[in-house]
Amino acid sequence: MKTSKLLVRFSLLLGLFSCLAFGLELSEIDNTMTQNIQKTMNILQKTTSANPKDSTLSNAQAQQIAKEIFTLFDSIFDYSLMAQLSLSQEYKTLSESQKSEYTRAFEQNLKKSFTDKLRLYKDENMEVVGGEQTKSNRYNLKTTMVLDGKLNSIIFKFYDNKGDWKIYDVDILGISVIQTYRSQFSDILAHSDFQTLLTKLKSEITFESPKQ
Repeated sequence: MKTSKLLVRFSLLLGLFSCLAFGLELSEIDNTMTQNIQKTMNILQKTTSANPKDSTLSNAQAQQIAKEIFTLFDSIFDYSLMAQLSLSQEYKTLSESQKSEYTRAFEQNLKKSFTDKLRLYKDENMEVVGGEQTKSNRYNLKTTMVLDGKLNSIIFKFYDNKGDWKIYDVDILGISVIQTYRSQFSDILAHSDFQTLLTKLKSEITFESPKQ
């Protein structure tokens, strides 16, 4: 349940991080994320406060919020790189058409996984703690939230894409989104082919971190 609540926060934060039409510079990451986290919280809190007797979002509400958010956040998340990292070495064996189809399916799967978690939203809050440049082209931004009286963290991992810093992975409760997908994909490919994995990605696979 804790992980699901954190996924709710993650899915809400994504959209507003890319409201700028130009690339996100390293020096702008902390302030931009802080401002947009607050905007995101305001959007969700406004939605839930309109129905105080039942703070759980309906499917229609979750879909509408997700649509608004994902329209905004696409430019800051590098779905193509996330898809490639999740499939690891197998990605290099794909044809160009397979790569294209797989990347689209991966993006849709990731978005659906987090959209589904929106319905679990409660009145928790998230704050930016600060970032660390681990390499010249890598930056980790830590955010925290209190769930069930315990402080938890989500770390957004950025990389430098020719001066435009993009997110290529997210750690939720210490569990990497990329590693979670990679583990599922590896298990499937150990017994089946790529087409089977693609079919499952479009219908069965969801991002779920191990229960804490």
